Amino acid sequence: MKIAQVVCVLPPYGGGLGSVAHNYAAGLSRAGLDCSVIIPDAGLDYQKDKNYRVIALRPWIKIGLGAFMRGALRELRQADIIHFHQPFFGAAWPVLIAKLFRPKKKLIISYHQDLTLSGWRGLYYKLTMHTIFPCLLRLADKIIASSEDYLLGSRLAGYYRRQPGKFAFLAYGAPEEFIPRPKDRQLLAKYGLREDELVAMFVGGMDSAHHYKGVGLLLQALVELPQWQGLLVGSGNLKPGYESQAKESGLSDRVKFAGYVADADLPAHYNLADVLVLPSLSQAESFGIVQIEAMASGVPTIASDLRGVRSVAADGGLVFRTGDRADLHAKLEQMSEAQTRRQFSQKALSSVEQKYRWPRIIEKLIDIYQS
Repeated sequence: MKIAQVVCVLPPYGGGLGSVAHNYAAGLSRAGLDCSVIIPDAGLDYQKDKNYRVIALRPWIKIGLGAFMRGALRELRQADIIHFHQPFFGAAWPVLIAKLFRPKKKLIISYHQDLTLSGWRGLYYKLTMHTIFPCLLRLADKIIASSEDYLLGSRLAGYYRRQPGKFAFLAYGAPEEFIPRPKDRQLLAKYGLREDELVAMFVGGMDSAHHYKGVGLLLQALVELPQWQGLLVGSGNLKPGYESQAKESGLSDRVKFAGYVADADLPAHYNLADVLVLPSLSQAESFGIVQIEAMASGVPTIASDLRGVRSVAADGGLVFRTGDRADLHAKLEQMSEAQTRRQFSQKALSSVEQKYRWPRIIEKLIDIYQS
């Protein structure tokens, strides 16, 4: 059984969508299955530290993080199962053609998120969602979403109500290296932090593709909370603007920008935190894998009241009204109490072991493939 996952990004590019595809492929390969990942080539070293084959195809046309890829149909013809990660508009056509020409070939669609795009990209997105994507939904053998809560507020809600049996729900997970550890003293020194200081952490992209992450809102909330230090992990073209905002708000001494942090170094960074904040502003955020990574590290979370996101946050932290600076401020004050953090930390660790470890999730994914 040959499995071809099709996704627009993959580590070392940061972001949840690529992380999910990577962990699926790595887990399936460890289980002895033949799994490859097809992506548009962006000149990165995709094969490094991976136990599965990465097929990086040259793009004909690049559209944001996606692309129309040369040779995609040829690669898809060889697969018994195509696992298509949506959104990825450029790959929708070869996936559709491959399924039409071989109807017995299984097509699995992971629906990760709705998008909010403007300009010609927004127009193309709407056109795709009203033309080719409905065809893919009809042809799909199974459609996977991270939670029913998210799906019922998404563009697929109506289709789900009409065809509930076609859907499966599969949460995302945290790798085994995310566990509670003492704070790394060398890292504390690197960022000018003391072991007894409270650290509110953000992890996420700071590029235009992740404009909805709400970094500016977090900075606003930290202004009147002198008991909290901020550690912001991530890079991108929006980062200089956030740094300027921090400086203008008088936060330069309390907010540290770590920049890009390699996957191997992320666990130790989470262990520096006393709380993880996911302040996303729109439903483009559908789950928040960083919440699971933090919870697995024993770190409670504070997250926006967004469908899907709030379901995860409830397993190990607090939810605040989306975009509400005052409510985020209040939740951070609540998390200032050591007893509150301990209670949520214990709840988070228990939830992760029950629901959010990758081996359990991969077992369920294999069941979906074989059903």
